[in-house]
Amino acid sequence: MNNLVWDDLNDIRFDAFSKIFHKNKQEQYVALLMTRVTELSQDTLLLLKENRIASAPIILRSALESYVDLMCVINEVNYIDEMNKSFDFYKTKTTGKKVNFRELMSISKKFELAGEVDIYNGFYSHLCRNSHGNLEMLINFHSVGEQISIGHNPKEDEVKTLENQTIALSATALISGLKFFGGFESQIVQLEHIQQCAGSGKYA
Repeated sequence: MNNLVWDDLNDIRFDAFSKIFHKNKQEQYVALLMTRVTELSQDTLLLLKENRIASAPIILRSALESYVDLMCVINEVNYIDEMNKSFDFYKTKTTGKKVNFRELMSISKKFELAGEVDIYNGFYSHLCRNSHGNLEMLINFHSVGEQISIGHNPKEDEVKTLENQTIALSATALISGLKFFGGFESQIVQLEHIQQCAGSGKYA
C-alpha cells in the first residue's frame, strides 16, 4: 500500500511544483527545502523496498533536519543568513583555518524556531539513536539472535514503521510549503489525506 500512497504523493508533488514560481530568496529556499525533504524521502523508501533498513534512519534523519530548516525559513526569513553562515564556516574550515562552530545555531534551537521541540525530544532523538553504531543498533540491524548477520530480512513491522514515517514527513513538508505559497488548497487536502494513510497523522 505504501508504494501506491507514495505514487499519489509524487503525482501531487509534481503537479504543485509545476505551478510554483519563486519571486524572492525566501520562496526559493522554501521550494529547495521542500524538494530536498521529498527527494531524501524517496531515497529512504527505495532502500526500504530492498530491505536495506540499516541506512534508512540516517537518510530519514537528514530529511527531518531539512524539514526543520524549511520551517525555520518559513517562520523567519532571516534564517537564510544562518544557513549561509554555516556554508561560509564550512568553506573556511576546508582551507585549514579554525572556525568556532559554537557561533552557529544549535540543532535544538533550530527545532525550537521551527516550532517542533517535541519532535526534537522524540522522533529526532530516536532517529539519532538509529543513526549511530551503538550496541542497540548493532543488535537490531546486524544480528539475528546471537549470530552476526549480513543482509538478513528486517522485521516487517520495522520496515512499515519507517515507510509510514517517511511518507508522513514528506506530506507534512509539502503541506507546510504549499500553505506558505498559497493557492494550493486542493493539493493540501489530498496531502492531508495521505498523512492519515501513512499512520497516525502529522508524524506517523
